[in-house]
Amino acid sequence: MQRRKFLQSSTALISAFPLFHFNQFDIFNNLFLTDDEIVTIKVGTTTCTIFRDLMFKYLAMDFFINANQAELEQSINKYKIKPDNIPSTFIAVLLQQGDKKILIDTGIGFLEEPMIFRGEAYVFKGRVQQLLLQQNIKKEDITDVIITHFHPDHIGGLYNGANGLNYPNAKFHLHENEWAYWHSTLSDGQPALFKHFVETNITILKNLNLHLYKGDFTELLPGITAVTTEGHTRGQIAVIIHSEKEYLLYISDAILHPLHIEQLDWQTNYDWDHQKAKLSRIKLLELAYKENMLVNAFHFNFPGLGKIDKLENKWSWNYNYK
Repeated sequence: MQRRKFLQSSTALISAFPLFHFNQFDIFNNLFLTDDEIVTIKVGTTTCTIFRDLMFKYLAMDFFINANQAELEQSINKYKIKPDNIPSTFIAVLLQQGDKKILIDTGIGFLEEPMIFRGEAYVFKGRVQQLLLQQNIKKEDITDVIITHFHPDHIGGLYNGANGLNYPNAKFHLHENEWAYWHSTLSDGQPALFKHFVETNITILKNLNLHLYKGDFTELLPGITAVTTEGHTRGQIAVIIHSEKEYLLYISDAILHPLHIEQLDWQTNYDWDHQKAKLSRIKLLELAYKENMLVNAFHFNFPGLGKIDKLENKWSWNYNYK
């Protein structure tokens, strides 16, 4: 099927997931494919491979809910995007350090058969597993899995339906604040499908090789540090990869679009607490700028690599990975 024809016939399907009220979620393996699905860089002696799980599109009314209309139109024109079509990548990152193979986030997951939830069928066809195999990485090779927060596009690849746990030999690193929130009544207002993802992908880890850590700037593994960035969710983290005086800062969903760097007060429908999210944005921007870190953003244009610039107290995104 030609890409243009597929997009025209699938608008409702692709936009449904972010709005939480879809009836079926079906992502085909050839959706939005480009030449770049895998990008590998070096951070000191650490090999970092970024996998493009799939692509979605979001709406400006959900990404920038309180933006001044005139400012918004000017801004989205600069980025050559449309209010009803803001492309967004879903990714996962593999770190290789000696005999360690560490996966940060796991994508939406892949199911051969539809998942039936409350009478509706959902088909998830993420690509992380396939892309790992293209790099000759088997599921059993993964030694550690770091989950930044418990939204479906980050945790869906932990389990594979009846086939069970995708990474049977891994240690799972989760922040206790995120775990506590989703396993308490505080999360009762979250979408039912999100809660289901947590139950089937996260809760089941409690009897496995689970590392529930606490605090801020916590070293999970040598050269890998978790930084608390609550706001998008209660216990979201960013991850610093550090080797031989080189840094990569994986910000997950703390910043969803480059415009949220330029406009810190612009809110999204996807943040649990905007004020906390804003403080986390500033925290990460200052950290990345001060230490001249390369940044990897989950939802930016693939592979989401760039630097943070600052001019007259205004932040901006410098897209650069070549």
